[in-house]
Amino acid sequence: MTAAPSSAAAALPLRARLLALSQLLVSMVCIQFGSSIAKSIFPVFGTSGVVGLRVCLAAFMLVPLFRSWRFLSGPVLRLVLPYGLAMTGMNAFFYLALQHIPLGTTVTLEFIGPLVVAFVGSRKLSDIGWILLTILGLALVLNPSASTKTDFAGVGFALLAALCWALYILFGQRVAGKVPGAHACALGMACGACVVFLPCFVPALIIGFSAPAMLGLGVLVAFCSSALPYSLEMLAMQNLNARDIGILSSLEPVCATVAGAVILHETPSPLQLCGILCVVAASAGIILSPGTSKQKAAPARDVPELPN
Repeated sequence: MTAAPSSAAAALPLRARLLALSQLLVSMVCIQFGSSIAKSIFPVFGTSGVVGLRVCLAAFMLVPLFRSWRFLSGPVLRLVLPYGLAMTGMNAFFYLALQHIPLGTTVTLEFIGPLVVAFVGSRKLSDIGWILLTILGLALVLNPSASTKTDFAGVGFALLAALCWALYILFGQRVAGKVPGAHACALGMACGACVVFLPCFVPALIIGFSAPAMLGLGVLVAFCSSALPYSLEMLAMQNLNARDIGILSSLEPVCATVAGAVILHETPSPLQLCGILCVVAASAGIILSPGTSKQKAAPARDVPELPN
């Protein structure tokens, strides 16, 4: 099922639109707070262990919830396997980056992936301005003051996560219209779970048996970062178009910064905050630029926008 056209979305009752927007906003907040919790349990499970817990537990939640095994076949597997591997790689590099740099900075750098996809798909001269604004924002985020050293390992992992996010979108476009969105998410997560099950999930589960409270937090990460937001997204997509989704998705770096500050006490400097807002503005600008709304609405329900 694809996103409703702009005119149909605008014709919806205000209450229905506000509910859908709230569902999408809550899903983004859940993802970033889930990422904050994930970072707090790195010392117990390690990065690979947290990746395994999130991917595998989320698959165990989503596949039964949507009963996605009904759609499993050879052709479907060939479609969702690259999609799921891109999703898993994005999670792995994202968590590796979190070991080195703050959550808000990580999400801001990771957001380069969808921004590049948007810029490459555009032919408007005005987008040059948004590219320059993005470059300015990244410069402020990475070098906020002469006394602050840039952690290039963390930046590198975040950029690899951005690459995986771009691949996630491109592979998701191949899946769109061929596999229903809920089942694409669930089966893609299951493909990733098969890859990380033995090397990542099983060792983390063994550790979790001796630290049940920490294992409970791992379950919470899977629920907050995948199962709940994907479910909320599926509900919201019924009443939102691609433009609405894109505008709200540009707020992800802000949500990540707030979550990092509240849970992890990672307070950005004023210049870093300005840089994050520049990236947010560039993302919103490319979506709101003249001509964007005239394009055919993307099958947003089939291409989830919640990768972190």
